Amino acid sequence: MAALEPLFEVLETRVLRAWMDRDLREFKSLVAANCLFMFGTTPPALLDRASMIEGLRGRLALGGFRFHEMTARQYDKSVWFSGHVELELKVDGQDWSGAFLFTDLWRKGAVQRKWKLAERSIAPLRGDGEMSHAIRALQLWR
Repeated sequence: MAALEPLFEVLETRVLRAWMDRDLREFKSLVAANCLFMFGTTPPALLDRASMIEGLRGRLALGGFRFHEMTARQYDKSVWFSGHVELELKVDGQDWSGAFLFTDLWRKGAVQRKWKLAERSIAPLRGDGEMSHAIRALQLWR
């Protein structure tokens, strides 16, 4: 399991750099044609790949990012990645920067055998240190 995390940290970084740099060619090479992006707003908002690519042209501007905790787990030809990431993000010029939880599904293609992002969920994290501490106290492996 631990060997997966460095590989997917690189892939996740490539996707975010492509977004930040508005590198549509790189972004398209990493994201599956039928990829969906779920944004944790109220109510949740969904973008397909074409809409996300259009957003990368300027309306969905990423200025920077930093990963914190992350994990990757393989299930057959899929990998489930989750991580805490800080984003400098603007949507139509409105600041939406902060801490987010990414949950991504990566699938290995049958033809080219490359990993492609198949689905991403981006949800803002609440500063709830007391609850986090209480939940961590339940961990049996501490």
